[in-house]
Amino acid sequence: MAQNLLASTLIGGLYLLILLALCFFAVTGYKLLRRSLAARKKPKEAPPPPPEQKEPPQKVYYLVEKKRTVKRPQAQYEKPKQIDFR
Repeated sequence: MAQNLLASTLIGGLYLLILLALCFFAVTGYKLLRRSLAARKKPKEAPPPPPEQKEPPQKVYYLVEKKRTVKRPQAQYEKPKQIDFR
């Protein structure tokens, strides 16, 4: 009687492995099929001709000024500005 219980468990496990392998190969085959069809559909393009250079690019220089700040003591506060709404 113990063999019958073990046999049904093994058959279920075997069925599960077969189902897993079937799904794995189905998904892998579908992906490979899509890739091959996409590769066939896409026409191979010739490389574009090299662009003609008329003159070498000129160098660009940027002038950067350092921000000047006025240092004030921390204890000194100014009166806030008043904004009038009309």
